[in-house]
Amino acid sequence: MWVKFTYERNTYVVDLSRISSFVITENGRLKFWLPDGRVLIIIHPQSNSEAYQKILTYVEKTTGQSML
Repeated sequence: MWVKFTYERNTYVVDLSRISSFVITENGRLKFWLPDGRVLIIIHPQSNSEAYQKILTYVEKTTGQSML
């Protein structure tokens, strides 16, 4: 599944199957490293709600586990 979002004034289109791990913080933000390992992405549920929901859905469909 591909997801497009804007982060720190850059637009990214990411193949989620290439991300090896996702983290959800106590305050509900999603964190992951881009495949090249140089950029840490932090997705906030209010500022990137569409990308946030797509990632949660992807993780749940792929692993069978909810991150929330």
